[in-house]
Amino acid sequence: MKNCLLICVAVLGLAVGVPASAQYMWIDVNGDGMCTSDDALSAGTTSVDIWLSTNMNLDTSEAFCPTGQELTMNSYTFILRSSGGVTYGAWSDLQGFGTNLYPGNTIAGNDRWIGRGSGSQLPAGTYKLGSQAITVTGSPQLEIVSSTSATNQAFTSFGSLCPGALGTNTMKLGTDWFDVCGTAAPTSVTETTWGKIKALYGN
Repeated sequence: MKNCLLICVAVLGLAVGVPASAQYMWIDVNGDGMCTSDDALSAGTTSVDIWLSTNMNLDTSEAFCPTGQELTMNSYTFILRSSGGVTYGAWSDLQGFGTNLYPGNTIAGNDRWIGRGSGSQLPAGTYKLGSQAITVTGSPQLEIVSSTSATNQAFTSFGSLCPGALGTNTMKLGTDWFDVCGTAAPTSVTETTWGKIKALYGN
């Protein structure tokens, strides 16, 4: 009887508070719909695309909702953080999500927070959420982060029929999923052909 109770408690412990098996959000610079080493910012970059897969992980394995609901999407929020050298312009939504989620469209230092929502659920899948206009100076990097010091009400997430670990139907980065991909490190000038010539013969 004691062993049975221990087993039951263990099973209940596994069943409660289990996060969804990841999702994946990424930044695409060159328009190929992927996040690779080719996605580096340069002075010629005028916008970046933000993608979300609600039902696929970074390694392309299937993501799932532990309680069995579909990983739909009716809202998205995300925080972009630059290493400097990025000025943020307008966000262009591509999902028809007309509601700005508070405190949406916030810019604070190197952080940019966007939140958009809709009354309709989109089926589980991969979506190009939209495009963020930017002006690039220098050779910065851009990443997707889970929180910002600008406000504790901003986070990276998507709304879903899946209740999530907190039971709020909001799948949060850092709680329910963890897979993100930002822009690649810029190529140092000394690694280019011209950079090597300059290093060999001086200025």
